[in-house]
Amino acid sequence: ANSDCALHALQRRAAAKQTEDSKTKVDFPGLPDFDIPGLPDIGDLPSEDDLNTPEEKPEDDDDEDEESEDHEEADDDDHDHESEEEEPEDEETNEPYTGPPMPPLPPNPPTPIPPSFKTVNPIIVRGNFLYDSVTGDRFFAKGVAYNPRNEHYDKSFGQSVKVENWTDHCVPGRPKGGEWTYTEDVIADEHEDVWSVDLEAIADLGANTVRLYNVDPQNNHSKFMEKALSLGLYVIVPLNGKDWGYLPAFASPNCYTQEIEGYGNVGVNAFSFAKQVVQEFSRYNNTLLLTVANELAQNDKNGWSAFPCVKALTRDVHRYQAECGQTMRRVPLIYSDVDMGAGDRGEVAAYLTCELDDEDDAVDVYGLNVYSWCDEVYPGAGKADNFQYSPYYEIQKDFKDISVPFLFTEFGCNLGAFKTKCPYPGGRTWPEVKHLMGKDMGEMMSGAIAFQFSMDKEEYGLTLSPDFLANQSKLYLLDNYFNLQKVFKKYNVNASWNAPASEVMQCNFLPSDVHAMEFKHHRPKCPSKAVWTKIMKKHRVDNISDWSIIPPTPNASLTGLWNVGKEECPPAAVNGAIRENNCCHYECKQS
Repeated sequence: ANSDCALHALQRRAAAKQTEDSKTKVDFPGLPDFDIPGLPDIGDLPSEDDLNTPEEKPEDDDDEDEESEDHEEADDDDHDHESEEEEPEDEETNEPYTGPPMPPLPPNPPTPIPPSFKTVNPIIVRGNFLYDSVTGDRFFAKGVAYNPRNEHYDKSFGQSVKVENWTDHCVPGRPKGGEWTYTEDVIADEHEDVWSVDLEAIADLGANTVRLYNVDPQNNHSKFMEKALSLGLYVIVPLNGKDWGYLPAFASPNCYTQEIEGYGNVGVNAFSFAKQVVQEFSRYNNTLLLTVANELAQNDKNGWSAFPCVKALTRDVHRYQAECGQTMRRVPLIYSDVDMGAGDRGEVAAYLTCELDDEDDAVDVYGLNVYSWCDEVYPGAGKADNFQYSPYYEIQKDFKDISVPFLFTEFGCNLGAFKTKCPYPGGRTWPEVKHLMGKDMGEMMSGAIAFQFSMDKEEYGLTLSPDFLANQSKLYLLDNYFNLQKVFKKYNVNASWNAPASEVMQCNFLPSDVHAMEFKHHRPKCPSKAVWTKIMKKHRVDNISDWSIIPPTPNASLTGLWNVGKEECPPAAVNGAIRENNCCHYECKQS
């Protein structure tokens, strides 16, 4: 894949300008090295050569470097789903297909009408769990990643994945309107005919959560949020844009202070964008979490030196929430990281969940994007299926005592035992779900977001969007959709940690107050200078940043910036229960 696809708009423009001005040697201080080691936002996806964990093949340690090279090559070739800034295709007319015949798809079973909800209750953080603020029940996010592209099939999809005896009989369809770019605001009103059907399918899946990747704060999203609420669906909303309003992979403090000609101040733009999203989505009970950043270190190697800027944006959004505490719900903030393997992933989590200056700079929830469970079972020690021989066992060891709610914000390997090719029969059976909600990981997990709803070139989809294939004019549910439906409806977290709402709403309530926990879940100490310096040197960043210093708050007033014209805080007061929970996080003024 083209490495430029891994860059935000600012970085692409700067790179282009560097090329244009190379004869005059114009420098751009703080801009990153554009040699991208991986692509952003999908996580460290396994290649076929990477399916054996160290537990399964300890004798192959000598080949580790060779396998790592294969892995990086596979990532560069196949895994650029969240980074593309393609030009949209010309709008296509949805004319009937008249080419070579394609075998018909097996018909989907009748789809039931999903239950209807008048409202859902705000979800709050208590200790390392999420709780329903009204019922006192523990909340586990059974979710789906949602970022449809209105894409059609292409013969080039998944060329590196081989399935024995597979012959490609699939014929591309012609989706109405042509393909959408990655930055499309897919939940805008103009796409209601798409997301309305999709949300009903997600509800029928047994899911209760939808994770989004792109929203435009200039658009109104009330129709989408109200439709989701009517289906009992919560929503995870991003606080960053892709064309503007993002945290670039620059060494701190430049990732929050840099002035760029033609773009402005990166911190001002990031904080202003985030404030607009916070203000809009905080008014909905079904806004579950706000994603303060996603896989920053995947953009390029200098992302490893930009983590102080994640803490800066986290701090500033928390203080904005406090400023508007009488009229705005304090929706929890989550950082979603790539599963980078043992060691680094634990240290980054400790840094982003620790209180460096104060509580404001620590995220409320932590997420990991994980694609390593690629077999039906992991036998070992005389057991046909032994969790301790699975790739999740090492994750369990790293996060068993995490102090905040922990989610797999993306999961679902499509290699190994789960390979499938168009028209995608079989595929993933999701055997890991029982471990996420059961005794192996149930004390540390608060959610799992399956990647992803719509099929695209990476072939992770649960469904085929209309006209993805010829003569397939409606949303089509794949086998791995129904497989996920079975496990989502079969497994639930232990109810022993449920409590009366009156207890859960107490600020000092902890899950261990009602049921014993195997591990202590205390706030971690921030990693030392020796630790974060070693991490940055290992990843060969251009400039070693100081993780102990958080960049200052930018001046990002909504009333003045680019004539946004919004008041800093919503006008209407929140209800007493929401206000009560807000006051758990900052000193409330008496009204």
